[in-house]
Amino acid sequence: MTYNEALEYIHSRPRMKNTDNRRAMRLLLGELGNPQDKLNIVHIAGTNGKGSCAKMLSNILCRAGYKTGLNISPFVIDFRERFTINGEFISEENLARITEFVKAKQEYIWEKHQLKLVEFEIVTAIAFCYFAQENCDIICLEVGIGGREDSTNVISSSLLSCIMNISFDHTDMLGETIEEIAYQKAGIIKPNQTVIAYPAMDAAALSVIKSEAEKQNANLILPDIAQISVEHKGQFCDVMTYKDLVITQSFAGKHQSYNTSVVIEAAKALGSGKYKISDDDIIKGIEETEFPARIEIFRKNPLVILDGGHNIDGVTALKNVLETNGVKNLTAVWASLSDKQPEKLIEAVSPFIDKLYTVDIFGSRAIPKSQLADMAKEYIADSQPAESLEKAIEASIANGENLLVFGSLYLASDARKIILEKL
Repeated sequence: MTYNEALEYIHSRPRMKNTDNRRAMRLLLGELGNPQDKLNIVHIAGTNGKGSCAKMLSNILCRAGYKTGLNISPFVIDFRERFTINGEFISEENLARITEFVKAKQEYIWEKHQLKLVEFEIVTAIAFCYFAQENCDIICLEVGIGGREDSTNVISSSLLSCIMNISFDHTDMLGETIEEIAYQKAGIIKPNQTVIAYPAMDAAALSVIKSEAEKQNANLILPDIAQISVEHKGQFCDVMTYKDLVITQSFAGKHQSYNTSVVIEAAKALGSGKYKISDDDIIKGIEETEFPARIEIFRKNPLVILDGGHNIDGVTALKNVLETNGVKNLTAVWASLSDKQPEKLIEAVSPFIDKLYTVDIFGSRAIPKSQLADMAKEYIADSQPAESLEKAIEASIANGENLLVFGSLYLASDARKIILEKL
């Protein structure tokens, strides 16, 4: 199997979630030798912030000298971004080899049990195999959707769990209330472990997490929000103090200081066990973290920002960053999915935008660009569908306009390549 054949196979898998309580996933992993049981895992759930948490914590662990695997979803730069060790993507050869192995086992399960694994299950199985084969010291594992019934939650134990901010998203799968959604997220908590929760968590969601932690006899750590302070040092430059650590944040926004407090507590918890992690590892690991499309600043004058925030919480965080940094008169490029409350999203950021281009993105839930433009005109008079994503970005940069591209990580993946080419 070649690398392209591996990608073709992975993307050919069904995308809808299985409803078999992960039976197919467990059978597949059994055929693969249960690689997940050989891994030391930090499991990370949440509606927003789990990718930032995983990235920062993995960077701390790398600096501390540990061979650290990172599994995130979705990707922005390259599909191989979903499987990294110490910041390096899996090689094309390794991905092809492991995918071929996994494919053979999936075909066996289909023949014997008539069970078909979905794309995310295949991707997760590849990650487990890769990290086990490479003898990683520790893995930062990001949940796909939810937690309790997620494909990653086939693990029987974890070193600790992190539960980031919880809000309304994927309500068709996770539930219509914040309590129902929190119940799914809290499903990653394992017996007698430590779990760290986002410090500004919705009270109803936090109550569910506390209840689950008690059931599992887990030690719940909630960062002390009173000990988090952020000083704005200049455009898109914030210095955070938490307890006795002073950190120049790698990502903009107050929400990221809350995310960072979870990461600090996670590193401290790991450091109290068999892992040796210094305060310098924590500070430098966070400060040196790079994560594409999370309010990513490519240029300050004229401004070029890329953000993959796709739901109300994500766009609210973007809005707060724009406001704090005095950003206005933006030209924006936007795409959205139908289940992300797009009208509320565009209303939230409309005060900062003078001109809006809408574009199409792949997927059955994507809203056509003409429909998006019509919707946006109520909030931004100069709203129009773009001829293409590339032409919208190219024109804005050529005209020296302040540019914001936002609304989807799928959009961000394509936009990032174009921005880097045009700047």
